[in-house]
Amino acid sequence: MRGQDGAGESVGSCKAHKSTVWTVRHLPQNREIFVTCGGGGTLCLWKYNYPEKRTKEDGDGDLMGVAGSVTLLQNVTLSSQPISSFDWSPDKQGLAVCTAFDQTVRVIIATKLSNNL
Repeated sequence: MRGQDGAGESVGSCKAHKSTVWTVRHLPQNREIFVTCGGGGTLCLWKYNYPEKRTKEDGDGDLMGVAGSVTLLQNVTLSSQPISSFDWSPDKQGLAVCTAFDQTVRVIIATKLSNNL
């Protein structure tokens, strides 16, 4: 779908956080897996699912992109305060660190990521 200026526009949304999303980071070893961190202290792990066909013709015969979908893999509350930052290890799949406004640094180990490929 095209906006009035010919640019793309949102075709949907998913709601897993009950407050502001502070950060989004994809897994360096697999760009289909990503995490979102929210103001309610929640961390959500997602998988992006590519569509069967990535383009289709519009009414004018022009090709336009087709959006995929996302699947929520895990949702966990880590803090009573917002998670303000998150970063995956570039070397060790599933190893991550995050900070929250409760002044705590957390080391996270996400397992079974290979099962979601």
